[in-house]
Amino acid sequence: MIQVRDILQVRFGKIDQAIELFTKLPAPRPRFMGIDDHFNMLTDISGAMYTLVNEFTVGSLGEWENERDQVYAQPNFDAWFKQFQLFVEGGRREYYTIEGKYGSWSRPGVIVVREQYRVHKWQVQTAVSLLERYGALLEDRGVGRNPRIMTDAGGPMFQAVIEVETDNMAKWENDRRNMFRQPEFEVWFVQLQAVVESGQHEFFKVEYAGS
Repeated sequence: MIQVRDILQVRFGKIDQAIELFTKLPAPRPRFMGIDDHFNMLTDISGAMYTLVNEFTVGSLGEWENERDQVYAQPNFDAWFKQFQLFVEGGRREYYTIEGKYGSWSRPGVIVVREQYRVHKWQVQTAVSLLERYGALLEDRGVGRNPRIMTDAGGPMFQAVIEVETDNMAKWENDRRNMFRQPEFEVWFVQLQAVVESGQHEFFKVEYAGS
């Protein structure tokens, strides 16, 4: 299964209008906006201001291409897209292969913590195994919920990503620092260092949760 992420740069101060616009795609709505396809909308907490992320899943890249063409062919799409251009300045699309279980975020308002790692060449599956352990550790220690792990299906090679949700930034930071002191985490982190070159954190607020 593939996660598709549309990362849009919204015009300054127009984020609310952009969110509303994506809840009004012309009928019939594309299948990826259904509950079963984990359609979510997120806005920036870190990084470029007025960023809107639409994320959803498809079975394959070929399936996504077919659904995209169906959306473009809808009779009301041109009028919708003219409104889109009023609020959105640009963007990019990313594709990730989903590794293991994957669920929608629990509700609007939660914080998504996204950790993206640049992995040593041909060590991606080892990194995935380590991130699976990390996700279980985060859940067990109350740092984050609903871990999702992905690897690159487009763009730079040798990328591994883990996402979790938390109720607020203060809780995540405090619980994470406590976890850092535990021997189990220290052993895991030494193993991670052997397969990872670098990484980055991103933080988002969930504006719409598809289920």
